[in-house]
Amino acid sequence: MSAMKPETRAFVYGISGVPVLLFVAMLACYGRGTGEALSLLADRSGILLTGAPGFQGFGGGFSANVLMSVAAIVVSVATGALLCIGTIANMRLIRLISLGVVNLLRNTPWLIALYAMLYLLPFYVPVFGTVIPFSPFVKAVVGLSLPVTANVAEVLRGGVDAIPSGQWESARALGYRKGQILRYVVIPQAVPLIIPNMMTVFATLFIGSSLAVVTGTSDVLSVANTITASDGSQYATAVQLYVLLLFFLFAFPIATLARRLERQIREKS
Repeated sequence: MSAMKPETRAFVYGISGVPVLLFVAMLACYGRGTGEALSLLADRSGILLTGAPGFQGFGGGFSANVLMSVAAIVVSVATGALLCIGTIANMRLIRLISLGVVNLLRNTPWLIALYAMLYLLPFYVPVFGTVIPFSPFVKAVVGLSLPVTANVAEVLRGGVDAIPSGQWESARALGYRKGQILRYVVIPQAVPLIIPNMMTVFATLFIGSSLAVVTGTSDVLSVANTITASDGSQYATAVQLYVLLLFFLFAFPIATLARRLERQIREKS
């Protein structure tokens, strides 16, 4: 049987080694009481994963972190694409404004953005007689989207800048306008370069979704705090280690795949 590739070996060691390390940490904390702690985690897994006991619901707990991360990355890609277009626009004023917005959002601490959306966004907005609510979940999505939008804009602009300038000049010589060059020449070549970095941004965003607890949304940390309050603080370490394991098992494969795609792209170039 052929030996595993280094990247495959690193993934296997990571995906199996970290859970073992966390289990050892639990043994060190609880000793003979580890069995009771594991029993509690098994009993509370449904609430931690879905926000409802016995997996009877969906949209709370860990699933809320996944959903808000997906929603935030969709919003960030849309707004980041607009900012990216602004940073390469022909008009100097648009470029300066877009670059200013990117720098402002990129240097805004995530926690500050979440607190800002918590207090600046109203609880509801009446539109033509229809009340549109702004739940804590929506505020968390908007707050997470702000700094990530700047990161997405930089990733997209980096992909565009990676295309040799000679291709722009050749396309202009053929009579293509700037929009057509982007659509037919630049973007098809930039997408493979962008995907690995976008996956890294998504993994970072997902980890950052743990900060959404400050908005009052029913995410996994909020549920974990509730469990600790109801079942006793002696199990706080076990619950937090379980939450750490959930985040790791979701984010680590994404980061590993991003590195693998990036390596493959470098080898082809």
